[in-house]
Parts: sequence; C-alpha cells; structure tokens
Amino acid sequence: MDLQTFRASTMADALAQVKRAMGHEAMILHTRTFRTSAWLGLRRREVVEITAGRDPTRRPRARGRAIAGETSVSPLTAPAPTRALATARSPASIIPAEPGRRLLETPVAGNVMIMGLSQEMGALKEMVQGLVSEIHKGKCPQVPEGLFEFYMKLIENDVADELATEIVKTLREQLRPEHLSQPHIVRQKLAQQLEKLLPTAGPIQRTRSVGPHVVALIGPTGVGKTTTIAKLAAHLKLREKHRVGLITIDTYRIAAIDQLRKYAEIIGSPLKVVGSPEDLREALVTMSDCDFVLIDTAGRSPNDTLKLNELKSFIAAANPDEVHLVLSTTASQQCVDLAVERFGEVRVDKVLFTKLDEAAHVGVVLNVMRKINKSLSYVTTGQNVPNDIEVGRGTHLAQLILGEPN
Repeated sequence: MDLQTFRASTMADALAQVKRAMGHEAMILHTRTFRTSAWLGLRRREVVEITAGRDPTRRPRARGRAIAGETSVSPLTAPAPTRALATARSPASIIPAEPGRRLLETPVAGNVMIMGLSQEMGALKEMVQGLVSEIHKGKCPQVPEGLFEFYMKLIENDVADELATEIVKTLREQLRPEHLSQPHIVRQKLAQQLEKLLPTAGPIQRTRSVGPHVVALIGPTGVGKTTTIAKLAAHLKLREKHRVGLITIDTYRIAAIDQLRKYAEIIGSPLKVVGSPEDLREALVTMSDCDFVLIDTAGRSPNDTLKLNELKSFIAAANPDEVHLVLSTTASQQCVDLAVERFGEVRVDKVLFTKLDEAAHVGVVLNVMRKINKSLSYVTTGQNVPNDIEVGRGTHLAQLILGEPN
C-alpha cells in the first residue's frame, strides 16, 4: 500500500492535502496532533498530521456502468428501492460526487473533522486563557510567579481584581520563600485566608426570654425568599420542635401566598397575610406565644425607591431581631452590588445566599462579604423543602472558590 503523511495547521487543510495527492480512493489510517515551537519559542503552534494510504493495485470503479458482479453505486448514494423512485429523482441528485467531496464526506473523515474541530477549539481556549494571564501579569507585576496560578484561580472564580490582589499580597507575607515551590502549602494557606474573609453567623437562635424571636427576609425579586422561609420554618418546627409563626407581606403575588400557606399547613404553623405596617404589628401580637416568627417580604427592585421606602416602613413596624438580606449566587456582580447598596438603606444584619447549586462561580459571595461587612447566615443548594439549606461555612466556600470538591 502506498502510504503518505500530510501535515497542516488544521484538520481541514490536512484533509485537503490528502484529497489532492491521493484522490477519493485514499484511506485515512491514523491522525495525531502535536505542537512545535513558534514565535521565537514564546508560543507553541499546533500541527495536525494525517497518515493515509492507497492500494496501487486497486482500479477505480467505472462511473455510470456496472462492473461484473457489482452494482455501480457511489458510497454516498443509496440504491433506489424502485424504478419509479429512481425516475423521480432530479438530474442533479444522480450526478456522482466529485472525488474531493467523496473523501471529505466519508464517515471516517467526518469523525476526523469533528475530532480536529474539538482540538482546535481546545487550542483556541488555551490561547485565550494564555492571553488573559499575560494581561493580568502586566496589570499585577507585584504578584510572585509562584502565586500567580492561585491569583488566576481567584480571578477565574469571579473574585474582584483588587480583592484578589490584596489576598495574594497578604498570602505572600505569610509564606516562607521555600513555600512558593510547594503548591499544597500555598493552597492550604490561601484556603485559611479565604475562610477568615468569610465570617459566618451560625444558625438562627432565640435571644428573647419573652415573646417571639422575629426574623425578616428581604431582597430583590426572584432570589427565592419564600422557599427559603419555608425551609427555615420547617427546620425550626420539625427538627428543633419550636413553635413557629409565619407572616407574609407579599400581597403582590397570589402564588407566593398560596405556596407559603401550603407549607404552613403541612408543618402546622399559623400564617398571617398583612397589607400594612399596622396589620403587621397586630399579627405579631397574635403570635406572641410563638418561639419564632418568620416574615416573608415581597421582592423589590433595587431601583424602585418608592417600594424600598415602603419596605423600610414594614421593617420599622416589625422591629425584627434579625434582618437577612437574601441574594442569589447566580446574579451578576453588578446586580448584587446594587442590591447590597440599596437594601442596606433599609436594614441588613446578616446575608443569606441562595442557588449555590446553580452558580458557575462563587467569588461573588466573597466580594459581597468583604464589601458589606456582615456575617453569612445560610446558603441554599436546591429547591427541596425542608432540605437543601445549610448553615454558612467559610471552609466550604473557600474550597468552592479554589475549585476543590465539596
């Protein structure tokens, strides 16, 4: 068999060389991709290599007529099941494919093309990551070489640039020079530092000797406050055996009221729907025999000053022991920053993050905790009630930020 090797920068170019040199009778035997140095050794170039063969003793099939014992059918054209179907074909459909197309459209070549495309996409992604790293190196020349990989890990997980730089600087001061060549020690020290930047408040606990401990959840629309209220109520009632009352001021969404009412019926807790600060005060009085009262508020747009002022009046009327700002880990940093700023004008004692299971990156949690200077109470990890909620743990979040398994 006549064997030849073809090399090109892409799979398509290599296949084109095979087509020109060996025609449509070529058989692709092997492919591989390797890299060679380019640009004075500063960057490596990917090369695609195809080994193809052709049997010189094999005669091409005659086109348009049958060979003894065979039917003259192109590999890409199925035989017509009936004469009527063959007659119905348009003239263009029975023109034999040109050799180049026949080679490129064979199943083997198709698989090779897919593999080549995947390799090229991987190389492109690697090149982009390399360019991003070079840009960040130029912006942060003070980051030591031994710590740059960890700095980029923070950036890739959406930790703010200035915060990532600050973290790495502090880390550099804590490490001995010999530690820079020991990644496991660097990672351990970095995880400890991240944990310190993620203060946690622990679970909700009763602080009153008389009357209910009142907890209010506030936050933007769509972050999952109602479901979170249900999880907290179920945990306090069913697992800790407390008397729990529920109040909702979300009169804008009938579905939310129905949802919370069903949860209240399941766990056997009273539910009050209120429409004004005065109604809220009266509802709290009627629940004076409860250990805990949880208040669900309507989601507010951070840009809606009127609604935020209305929310502020409700919070003032309730005078809760705790106000938790509920934020979604799937929201953009810009949206989260705006929510932190505007809801901070209402009142924020603790922060609760939802949808941790849906987040591509969790650096937003670190950014918020650093900015708002409040403790993390809980994180939610799904829709299941009463499960899929857990007390915030700095160790766990630090592992997620560093890309370590849960």
